Amino acid sequence: MGSGWRFAHSESAHSATAALGWKNQGMSAYATELPIRKELDAAHAAAMAEWSAPGTWWTGAQRLAIVDEVRRARDAEPLAPWQVPSSVERVVSDEYELPSPVVEVVWRLTNHPGTLTADWYASILARGVDALAYVEVVSIVAQVNCVDRFADALGLERMAVPEAQDGEPSGEVPADAEVRLHWVPTRDIGGPNVWLALSGVPDELAARSRLSATQYVDGAAVFTDVVSDRVFSLQRVQMELVAARTSKLNECFY
Repeated sequence: MGSGWRFAHSESAHSATAALGWKNQGMSAYATELPIRKELDAAHAAAMAEWSAPGTWWTGAQRLAIVDEVRRARDAEPLAPWQVPSSVERVVSDEYELPSPVVEVVWRLTNHPGTLTADWYASILARGVDALAYVEVVSIVAQVNCVDRFADALGLERMAVPEAQDGEPSGEVPADAEVRLHWVPTRDIGGPNVWLALSGVPDELAARSRLSATQYVDGAAVFTDVVSDRVFSLQRVQMELVAARTSKLNECFY
């Protein structure tokens, strides 16, 4: 983001954001009789609470605007990857909470993530979006798509968007964040790209980790004799089928 969009560091807002995910675990994310794991329901509710709080680069109101925009992009008539939402009549209001390049990022990531290029990313930065602010947007968009598509797949109502919490973004920049092998600044923390991608905004890496830790099968369990009468409701062969099919549909080729 340009200098007009950078924010002063707020220690109190940062601390509140860091703790928020866990103080809201008593809230239920979904009204359903389906046997959703309690820890999964709690993780989704905590994620929504975190989105409503100030982050590192965006206010609570802006972060919730990103949530709303993900849903608009998901539910709208399809646009071609090269179509900018703000160029289509009545798609984006002139009096909008988010800068137009951020709206473009949300739509592109939600509907056409496989079409991103280095030139496109550079064009977003050239329009005033800070590289680490972009990272935070990526994190929120990925999490919202994950949570909402879970609800959509089960025929559940998506979580309601709460009121935004007061406070300013922390503006915290890790001293070792720099562009290395990736488009965005990252930290030298080791591990696969999926870890490195958000490392320039530590709170977002932590938020992603909390959500994925609840949704993924523990790595050690994957290599054991997983059967339905132990921990999981699916048999191993069913899990393999769902995992392979999901990976193919998401074009997640590890």
